[in-house]
Amino acid sequence: MMKTMMTWLFIYILAISLYDLRTCRIPNGYTIPIFLAGMIMHFPGSLDLWLASFLLLSVWANHWMGAGDVKLWLALLWAMPGEFSAQVILFMFISFFLTSLIQILWRIIKEQEPTRKLSPAAWRTIPFILLCWYVH
Repeated sequence: MMKTMMTWLFIYILAISLYDLRTCRIPNGYTIPIFLAGMIMHFPGSLDLWLASFLLLSVWANHWMGAGDVKLWLALLWAMPGEFSAQVILFMFISFFLTSLIQILWRIIKEQEPTRKLSPAAWRTIPFILLCWYVH
């Protein structure tokens, strides 16, 4: 069951990432259904999950990430099974760290300003999903 769910979630995230790279947006219709399904399945959630949700909203409020990307991350966090919420949050931070390094290095190679520029970021969820899939 878990393997099937992760396969479909990976395909879904890959499609959203490609759409985001092409259009620089993630429509609500792509993220809200996953988020609502996760909320229904895992409500009230764990303290870790609520803390991660608050941190993601803070990232958006400080203009460090776009609203579509934050909604995608929230949807993924709530969609993951609750029994490994602490691991999922750790994987989220590992994914943020590694993809941030990749993005900064890419911008330096392309001779762009390495920070203070929003860009399509749904691709950052791909290493997250792969890490969750590999561990579970």
